[in-house]
Amino acid sequence: MQDEPQIKLFKKILKVVIKDLENIKDVTIDEFQDAVLEAFDGYNYEGEEEVIGFEDWCDISKDGKYELQTKINHEDAYELTLYIDVKNGKITVYNVL
Repeated sequence: MQDEPQIKLFKKILKVVIKDLENIKDVTIDEFQDAVLEAFDGYNYEGEEEVIGFEDWCDISKDGKYELQTKINHEDAYELTLYIDVKNGKITVYNVL
């Protein structure tokens, strides 16, 4: 029996996570947290993959601009600030720092 070919998995880097977050456009409020989680998919910090910060987000149900923080659940992981614009129940990320 021959060995099955191995699939190479490449680690997602933070720069790609940021780009994916910046590409979140016109997502409903209900879908926004899932879109953020999807942007982090494939990224980890020293083996930790859990994304945290959602529980500290303010109410984003009204139109306006907001700053939301999120990060990987590791004390040394970078905390990212998502700058979002909410209009008519749709969210667009316009900057990530």
